[in-house]
Amino acid sequence: MREKVKLQLLVNYLDELTRKYDEIFHIKEQLLKELEYQALFDSLTGLYNRNALFSFLERETAKVERGENRLLIIFLDLDNFKRVNDIYGHKKGDEVLRHVAQMLKEHFRKYDILARFGGDEFILGIILPPSSNRKEIEKILKRVENDIEKEFQEFGLSISYGIAVSPDEGKDVQKLIQLADKRMYEMKKVKKQRQN
Repeated sequence: MREKVKLQLLVNYLDELTRKYDEIFHIKEQLLKELEYQALFDSLTGLYNRNALFSFLERETAKVERGENRLLIIFLDLDNFKRVNDIYGHKKGDEVLRHVAQMLKEHFRKYDILARFGGDEFILGIILPPSSNRKEIEKILKRVENDIEKEFQEFGLSISYGIAVSPDEGKDVQKLIQLADKRMYEMKKVKKQRQN
């Protein structure tokens, strides 16, 4: 009889130990998922972050070197966004950024990459076949610009963008981003001149 009690106690102990182990394993899995999300995604917009962006762009520029595709790097910046934060506050600014991120996601393919670069700047990496025409992408960008202007008319928001193409204009990711950024500022400058 004593042996049966000892055995039952041991079985109960093992059951409890197994239950605790499963619970700890589940918590560990959840924490790993959270860490992975934080490592790849921007917490405000849910878009990819810089780490994920650079990883994607480095991988894709290596592929375009072999002539498989072309990579368009598009630097996007919201025009007049500072006014939203200054007049309506950062909470409203955050809402606008989330909404813009959602609008951008809806216009582009899931297998391209869209990342928040910082503040009100976004970078889009689009993979195209070597024979493709970037005019189609420019049409989409024009639609995005029009949609943002319409949606945020009360804030006077718009979007400016610049495009750099790999391998045509190089393979160094940093230099391509700088080139796209420079072209975005040129577009912004032209817009301001038109407004004056």
